Amino acid sequence: MFACESGFLVYRKKHGQREAIELIEDINEYTTLLTPKYHSCKRQAEAAEHRPGLNWLRTLFDRNEHFIELSNMGEEDRSLDVLLAVLLLGMLGFAIFFWTFMTMDEPIFSKWWTLSMLFGGGMTTGVLWLNYMLWPLQYAPNFFTSLRARYRFNRTTRKVYVLRPARYGGNVILDWDRVQAHVNWCAPRGMTHDDLRDPQARRFRQENAGGEFRIQGLLLYWPPFDKDDPERKGEDVLWVGPKMAGENLWQYIRAFMEEGMDAVPEPNEYEWLRKGFHTPSQHMEETVMGPSRILDRIGGRAAPSSTSMGTNVNFLMNVLWAPLHCLSERLCKWPTFPEEWNSDCGQRRREDGIGPEEPLRWTPRP
Repeated sequence: MFACESGFLVYRKKHGQREAIELIEDINEYTTLLTPKYHSCKRQAEAAEHRPGLNWLRTLFDRNEHFIELSNMGEEDRSLDVLLAVLLLGMLGFAIFFWTFMTMDEPIFSKWWTLSMLFGGGMTTGVLWLNYMLWPLQYAPNFFTSLRARYRFNRTTRKVYVLRPARYGGNVILDWDRVQAHVNWCAPRGMTHDDLRDPQARRFRQENAGGEFRIQGLLLYWPPFDKDDPERKGEDVLWVGPKMAGENLWQYIRAFMEEGMDAVPEPNEYEWLRKGFHTPSQHMEETVMGPSRILDRIGGRAAPSSTSMGTNVNFLMNVLWAPLHCLSERLCKWPTFPEEWNSDCGQRRREDGIGPEEPLRWTPRP
């Protein structure tokens, strides 16, 4: 769930904040960044890619006249990480069983006892080492941490309220007026810092579009208060929205913050995110089957009252793993906004469920 954040953290520890920002975040002299006051020209604004929209992607936790609430990318990959964890833990269990079984009836320090100890111990050590190496990039971002990041864009206070694990920057309140948007961010996928000066390498990064897992989306950046500050105080970065989000989502957020709720389209049923934990059936319908349902509905793959073959195959391939996905969710905690922030403008919101929530309008209260 925090794969991008963990990748940035690991690289920053090795190479420093500046290089991590320039390479992983792709915030450098070659990057075009948009600001809240930036308006596309009329011809651009009429193009579909420049209009505010959520593009049938599950994006919003909440929406009202004061704020919209979004999350980060990666929820759809949690199941893969669960399967990897189960596989590696199974390998560890097999190694320990093999080690115990092979030495159980052998005299201590005999030839076969020694060979079994060396082989079983080596196998166990190897699996433990592999799990250790995978911890920062595969396990830590998905297990025993916050279930999701939560970002409230509050147009009344002109603040962005951020909930995220401490290791990835912690909870923070950011000024909306300082934000800059990178609407074409994608993962570097093997690119090095020296490659930034190579136009062909930069072009390949965009054409590669985040690799086979399509790790690309909207990135929001807050520059340091003082560009000459070696500590880079005030610098922050957020990956906002699902994979494949881009300028449409940025224009949605910008239009809401600058013009209000009525300036952006109302979300449809496929554009809401669930607060809290899923049941297996909810996970299947919302996370796994959602894209297939959309293709059936707007892509003409199936009649209105039927389901396409692709959707049925998708269901059969994932239904067995849904309980494991939901179990992994419950190894995490659902973060909640501190009351002293008053990020909800005095109107407490629910902490579970999906879809629009009443009231949509109210007078702010301190």
